[in-house]
Amino acid sequence: MAQTLRDFLKQVEKLPPDTLLCVAEVDEAFAAHIEEIEIVEDAKAQNRKAEGTEAIELGNGNQRVVVIRW
Repeated sequence: MAQTLRDFLKQVEKLPPDTLLCVAEVDEAFAAHIEEIEIVEDAKAQNRKAEGTEAIELGNGNQRVVVIRW
């Protein structure tokens, strides 16, 4: 299931603000540094399941999403 920003913030609320943030695929032993964080205002959800396929179209919609690029 897709995670909301509220869910994410709840998970990290007790961490120190200088905690490193990175991106990794499921079951990976290494993670990548984040290149950019982008807020897309006109996204369109295709699928809310986390199954390794493209789930969000970054345009042609009316949903706001946060995109973490690596």
